Amino acid sequence: MSKRQTHRILVSAAALAGLTLSATVFAAQPVGPDLTEKLRGLLVKEMVEVEATMQETYSAIIQGRHDEVAQKGRAIHDSFILEQSLTKQDREDLKAAVPEAFLQMDTHFHQLAASLAEAGKEQNTQAQVSTFSRMTESCVACHSRYVTDRFEGLEGQSLPEDWGTNAVR
Repeated sequence: MSKRQTHRILVSAAALAGLTLSATVFAAQPVGPDLTEKLRGLLVKEMVEVEATMQETYSAIIQGRHDEVAQKGRAIHDSFILEQSLTKQDREDLKAAVPEAFLQMDTHFHQLAASLAEAGKEQNTQAQVSTFSRMTESCVACHSRYVTDRFEGLEGQSLPEDWGTNAVR
């Protein structure tokens, strides 16, 4: 069975499972096993860097270091995996291995990081706290849906449907 066929089956299965679950519970389907070794390595590297930067950003927010919040938000935004130097084949492999919703969640997270950078630039602490919270929700939502093979404590969690999405609050 080709990766594309496997992907279609997984997407169909996820959609069917989604129809049978409540609106706030999502079926978890780890994406790591479907990634090439190169993509898995790049994604893990990016996530480690994002987590470290998020921790530094938290300290900057609570200490009112607005310039640092702006810089860290921009750094997270710019770490976007699809913006790295991937070959055409790498991009095709990524799109074949992960559901569209995964890519949408990743894009949304990086958009939030850009908003955080803007809030830092504007010295708007309230917007920084709110945006950082939504970024954290986005991380938890993605990990609970697509990385349960690494974060077992998030498997089966009942999370708000809008976590990790562009839904307006």
